[in-house]
Amino acid sequence: MSITLPPGRFYGETISIPISDALLSEVRHRVGRDVPPHRHQASYFSLLLEGAYSETVGDLTFEYQPFTFIFHNALTEHRDSMGPNGCRIFFLELLAPWMEVIARLGGPPEHVFELHGGEPAWIALRLYHEFLAGDAADPLTVESLLFELCEHVAKVHAAEDREPAWLAGVDARVQADFAQTIQLHDLASQVGVNPSHLCRTFRRFRGRTIGDYVLGLRMQMVCRRLIQSAAPLSDIAAESGFTDQSHLTHVFKKFIGESPGAYRRRLRAEFAKDVQA
Repeated sequence: MSITLPPGRFYGETISIPISDALLSEVRHRVGRDVPPHRHQASYFSLLLEGAYSETVGDLTFEYQPFTFIFHNALTEHRDSMGPNGCRIFFLELLAPWMEVIARLGGPPEHVFELHGGEPAWIALRLYHEFLAGDAADPLTVESLLFELCEHVAKVHAAEDREPAWLAGVDARVQADFAQTIQLHDLASQVGVNPSHLCRTFRRFRGRTIGDYVLGLRMQMVCRRLIQSAAPLSDIAAESGFTDQSHLTHVFKKFIGESPGAYRRRLRAEFAKDVQA
């Protein structure tokens, strides 16, 4: 039988802050390792900040790269394998009051659901910034951001049993080709529906337009490249599907609230402090 971990307890070095009926934690694994099958008493979100690892839930395996963002329902059994150089993960555990909020909104997904590169990931990143603020974190800001995340989770649950089978193919195509020019007519033709129906259905079951989805995936790639490489912003813009560096900077500021260069310097400084410690 797997171990059940109480809120605030993780494998790996852990720093936790309780705030607004939630626990915000940063967990660090300094080397590669496997951890035994286990469950978490509380429902939670996980955002990979640095490194890589895989998580297996039943027959599903999720391969985490930086800024992969996943919701886990309480008591979902899983096992993890950390990458050879370890990893750093940000966790948001939802205590009972937040599960009541999700229940009123329609309930959580049954087990595990990945929130690909869209608004939920940027909300989580803003919560991570509050975590880094420590005692200066603003409970009202944290509470408002958690309400937004709960609404996203409830929307997933409301849609998950009714979406058409062809939507998964569209999702996979967009995830594979997001850095390229995507034509709605081609997507619609691939699954045998008209473009208008495709757009309405995608928005209904994914909670955003295809354009917003593509933009979120591009932003996720940019965040990863800013942390993992020293590549110039112009190169990152080109390989992520942005018109040029100016376009990337404009969109990045809109999503993250600061320039790509400032973001890269700040997070690298945070990671360097941890390594020196």
